[in-house]
This record gives sequence, structure tokens and C-alpha cells, in this order.
Amino acid sequence: MAWWQIIKSSLAWIAETFAVEFQLLRIAVTSPKYQNILCKEHDLDTQQIISDENAPQILIAVILRVFSNTEPGLLRKSIHSLLAQHHVRWKLLILTSINDFYRFSSTLDCYVKEDFRINVVRCETDDDDYNIALRNVKEDFFVLVEPGDELSNRALYEVARYIQQYPDTDFIYTDEDKITLEGKRKTPFFKPDWSPDYYQACMYACHLGAYRTSLVQEIGGFCSQYGRAQAWELVLRLAEKNSRICHIPKVLYHKRRLPNTKASRSQLDCHNQTLKSAHNALQAFIDRSPYPGIAEPLPNKSGFFRVRRHIQGNPLISIIIPSAATRLKIKGKSICLLEQCIASILCLSTYENYEIVLVDGYDIPEATLQAVRGPKLTLVRCNQPFNFSQRMNLGAQAAKGDILLMLNDDTEVITPGWIEAMLELAQQKEIGAVGAKLFYPNGRLQHAGVLILAGNPSHAFHNTPGKYDGYYCSNIVHRNYLGVTGACMMIRRSVFNDLQGFDESFPLNYNDVDLCLRVHQAGYRNVFTPYAELIHYESISRGSGLKPGELERLHAKFANSGYMVDDPYYNPNLSVKKPFFQLAWPSERRRRRKTLASKHNFSQ
Repeated sequence: MAWWQIIKSSLAWIAETFAVEFQLLRIAVTSPKYQNILCKEHDLDTQQIISDENAPQILIAVILRVFSNTEPGLLRKSIHSLLAQHHVRWKLLILTSINDFYRFSSTLDCYVKEDFRINVVRCETDDDDYNIALRNVKEDFFVLVEPGDELSNRALYEVARYIQQYPDTDFIYTDEDKITLEGKRKTPFFKPDWSPDYYQACMYACHLGAYRTSLVQEIGGFCSQYGRAQAWELVLRLAEKNSRICHIPKVLYHKRRLPNTKASRSQLDCHNQTLKSAHNALQAFIDRSPYPGIAEPLPNKSGFFRVRRHIQGNPLISIIIPSAATRLKIKGKSICLLEQCIASILCLSTYENYEIVLVDGYDIPEATLQAVRGPKLTLVRCNQPFNFSQRMNLGAQAAKGDILLMLNDDTEVITPGWIEAMLELAQQKEIGAVGAKLFYPNGRLQHAGVLILAGNPSHAFHNTPGKYDGYYCSNIVHRNYLGVTGACMMIRRSVFNDLQGFDESFPLNYNDVDLCLRVHQAGYRNVFTPYAELIHYESISRGSGLKPGELERLHAKFANSGYMVDDPYYNPNLSVKKPFFQLAWPSERRRRRKTLASKHNFSQ
């Protein structure tokens, strides 16, 4: 490479790196922008509600639990947020212990006398569960509010309108943010549509949650043993019932944020106990599942968990590697990427029952073949022009295992338990494709899931620092995406064969995206795992660039699916310009509103 090409390449890398860092800064510092958007959209939503000629008439019950450490002033804020609702057809049930009732009696009596919709339900102690209030719910749906938290003034309107449009819904959740003691809103959480694996990693779907009363009663109501994590545990059981779970992508719940200096000792103890109860609830859910395992809290990430499923049996893993045995200079040495890849598999992998199916286009030198040959390796040869999809399909046909692991030869294993980390997910019958966490040689992130942003497949958080946690820990927990990269993808043979493998009309690019979209269409979910890590010397062995018509072909193939317009795992309030989960500007949000239909996203 000429000196001027080296300088040009270096400058381009520096520019891209600083651009990424700037985008991450924008993610972290969203408050002024968020406040600006809130003002504009409040007026827009209010006008929409006022002009709604078909306003919903659904009656919704609200359960507000009062605890011994609840501050009266914050309790009043919660009640006032309900009194300010545009949707007036609601009933409030304030659940309190007998002792606490006398403490709050003057406040509660005032509200009960002034508004016939407000009622107080007494229980014996703080440990009594929500079932006491649930027995008094006659409405078809109810929502839960924690003391001190507030509802958006359009929250119940949006929920009621959704139920009116889609009466077969079982559970609805919304986006949320934090609200300070001064009433300033910040730190919005723009959530994905229903994502079972991400929900097991964090309690993202509870606020605001609207529950079908009859279904909750059918599955036994609340479990008081889980304390303030009862809502999370309840949603886990709803998911077990294959309930119709939907998402309204609007911030309708404001979680009270207390500064550490304002939080009392009892409140901090309560928070810690809630996390412990959540851990116990998750473990109980895992114990009941067909795929038992262990739930582990993430170190230094309060409220986030890793689920480790036990490997069932000892299935043969067929690692399929297409290769031309390209060489690359690394630290001044000429390295054969294929030899490096296979050596890392053999030396580091703790899972032993695997085979390697090497697909050669008669490009691999005999010396390299001799170097990689061994009892675990099978050689498949193809004399056709390079077509990634075709070679992967040939490798799959020759493979003996029931689990296929597609792997580029320009990868290098980092984590010894990488196969187990992918297999614990791929073995589950509801899961289709599983993708790994890939890094560039410089340590920056290459792959952590595939998004489709305005029709363009993009790697989430591409080229961000390798240790970046991602949006609400998306890079360090299991997370559902529409797609994962074929550079390291695990899938059961049965799923792969049912879908007839890779589409060979995508010879170079988008073959993995195409497969993943078909997997999703077939009713499976795709999962990214951060616990399988590899280095990826991207495009070294196959070159880069698009073949003519590849993206257009992908669009045409999925034109009626909605995937090219709306990625269900990427909130419509986030910008589609970059894959960094940053807040979209109002103009971009308005354009997307015109494009997106109402989201009726039942869980699969």
C-alpha cells in the first residue's frame, strides 16, 4: 500500500472513531433535547386526544400500593397524576395495611370524599399481596402504580384506545422515563417490542403495564413471596401462557428518581430486597421451564441478570467454515487466517463434541490443508465461483451434527465457553438463530446484533468501544434482534433445513439477514449473546462491497413483511440514521409516524 493510501486510511479511521464517540456522547447527554421534544409532543398528543371523535369508553382499574416507608407528599403526586388523566373512566384502588391506613387516613379520606372513583382497600401488613386488591377489580384491565411514580396525563387514554382497537390483547406495556423531585423528566427508556430473552435479563416491561384481569386470575394472581418484584414475576408467568403481549412505544410512566442523599435507609434496603426477590422470581421461572439453568445478577449492574441454561445432552456441533486461506500481516507477521481460526477453536474451546466442515473452492494451498487436517475436520470442495450462501449450504449438507455453527475463517475465538454460550440458546425450540459478540482486532465492536434502520441492515453499536455496555446494557446481556451476522451464527439443523438454508441469490451480502428474517417469519426468535466473543478480521477473506441489486432484492423479498419499515426490536422514537439507539429529532419522528401503522405486536 502506498504511503498516501496509508495516511488516507488512517485519517478515515480517526474521523469515524471520533464520530462514533460523539454519537455516544449524544446518547448520554439527552436531557436538553429530550425536554425540547417533550414540550412539542405534549401539545401534539393533547390535540389528538381532544379531536378524537371515537374516544375509548373502556373502564380501567388502577392499583396503587402504599407502603410503610411511603412519603405522603409523593403519594399525593401519584394520585394527582391520575386525577389529571384525559381518560376519565378509571377506578383507583389504594392498597394499604391497617397500620399505614391510620398514618395516611387524613390524606386518603380527603381523596375518597372528593372523588367517587377512589377507594381504599385495607390489608393486614405490608407483606400482604396485591391479590386483596385484585379481588375488588371488576374491570377487564388493571394497571399498577408504585407510590411516588406518576402517569403521563394521556397514559390511560392510550391504553384504553389500544384495547379498543385490539380487544384480544392480554398485556400491554409502555415506555418510561425518570422524574425528579422537582418534576424534571430525564433518562427515557425507549423499549423494544416483546423480547423474551431481554426481559429475562431485566425488568423492562412492568411500567406502565396493563393486565387482563381474567387472565391474571386464571394463572393464580400475584405471588406475595416476591414482594415488590411481584409485577415482574407476574409477567414471566404471563409469558409462559403464550399471552398476547403488546407494546405502546410512548413514554407513559414516570418513575420517581430520588437522589442518594434523599433516599432513606429503609428505601435503600427495600430496593435491595426487591432485587433479591426479582432474582428469586427469575430463578423460579427458569426452574419451571423445559430448559433449566441458573440466574446470576450481573456484577455492578443493578437489576440486570445473566441466565445460564444447562446444555441438554451432548449434541454434535458442526462448525462450517468457507475459506480461501487468505493471509494477513498481523504485528509484522504473515498469518494464515484459516489456520489461526482453527487453532483458536482447537486450543480454546471447552466444548469437545464438535466437527469442523471446511468448504474449499480449490483455493486453499496444499500446505495449509496439511496444517489444518485432523480427526475433527471434514473437507468439502466446490468448483463454482465464490458464493457464500452456496458454500454454506454445501457445508450443511455434509455436516453430521444437529446443530450448525456458521463461522467465517477470518475469526478468532476469545472466550473458551463460546460454543456453550450459543448452544444454551440454540437448543431451545422457540429460538432460531443465535449470534456472537464480535470485535475488530483493535478491540472496537463489530457485531452485537443486526438492526434494520429504514430498510438498511446495520450492526447495532458498530465500531463503538468494545467495553461499551450499550443502550440499557444491550451489549452485555442476551437480547433479541431481527438478525445476527452469519460470520458466527448457530442454528438447529431442523430450522435451517425447513427454511431451505441460505438463499443462493444472495452470493455475498445480506444472506444472513435474509435467513434471519425468514427465521423470524417462521415464528422463531433470534438472539444475540455477549458471552461468546470472537475477533473478526471482517471481509479479509471475501472482500467487501455490494453485488449489484442485493439490497434491492432483499427489499423486494420482504416488501410485505413490514421489516424494511419497522424493526420491532428498535423503538420508533430512536433515530434510524445511526445504529446507536440515540433519540430521534422531532422532524424524523414525525416522518416515521406517517410511515408506521399502529403497532399490534403479539408475542410469538
